[in-house]
Amino acid sequence: MQRIRFFDIAKGIAILAVILGHSAIEANLCIPHRAAQVAISLCFSFHMPLFFMLAGYFMHPERAFRWVKESRQLLCTYAVTALCVLVGVTCMATLHHESRALALQTWGMTALYGNGDVSNLTLWPVGFRIGAIWFLLAMFWARLLLHIFAKLPHTVFWVAACFAFGYISSRYVCLPWSVQSGMCAVAFLYLGYLAKKYDVLGRVKRIPYIWVAALLIWIIDVVSFDGMSMAMNDYGSHPVLAVVGSMAGTLCVIGVSQLLDHMLLGGGAQ
Repeated sequence: MQRIRFFDIAKGIAILAVILGHSAIEANLCIPHRAAQVAISLCFSFHMPLFFMLAGYFMHPERAFRWVKESRQLLCTYAVTALCVLVGVTCMATLHHESRALALQTWGMTALYGNGDVSNLTLWPVGFRIGAIWFLLAMFWARLLLHIFAKLPHTVFWVAACFAFGYISSRYVCLPWSVQSGMCAVAFLYLGYLAKKYDVLGRVKRIPYIWVAALLIWIIDVVSFDGMSMAMNDYGSHPVLAVVGSMAGTLCVIGVSQLLDHMLLGGGAQ
């Protein structure tokens, strides 16, 4: 199977944005600075939505859900990575002459809950967050849900209702295994699927002014940014702008990736 090189470049940019965004958060906590705040606004406005939308671009939800493949790629990867975390914290507890049993208990509960961030709305106390691998659990639920909705009439209604339920319910309770994050992420998967189905990139190429509109929307979203975390279903005080802005930002990053592919790598697929 041939790879579309500019999509790989876009994913690389998003990975760098994840690193930069979280580094900027830590830097801003130590010494608040406008540059760090801009970096946070820019990176968090698009990086996780981009991953889900690109995943949706290559989905075939009309087909049967491949339980074995999806479980192996996502759930097993989560379990193995969580196990590595447990081994790591046990080693650190040993080095610092702390209780290994307590470390295993605390982080074991964290791994079991699968929460992307700390919350006081969990069903039982969870002291830490499992971190970036929440994405694996959310992706599993999102892909499963989209396969279900694609076989129902009025798919767009079910996707929107799922997003709304995940978003609203997370205000009152934080369910384990990043279920609610997956419920919201299904909308981004669906957007990616629709983008391929209706050849959005081809349409944009024929109407280049769309790039300008996307860039302006993305700038407005970044300037108005007041927080976005797909891990916790937090889309700030302007959730509609956050979602539309993430779509515009993803389109702009893909456009930049296409330029880089053409200028530096000669274009085409490999």
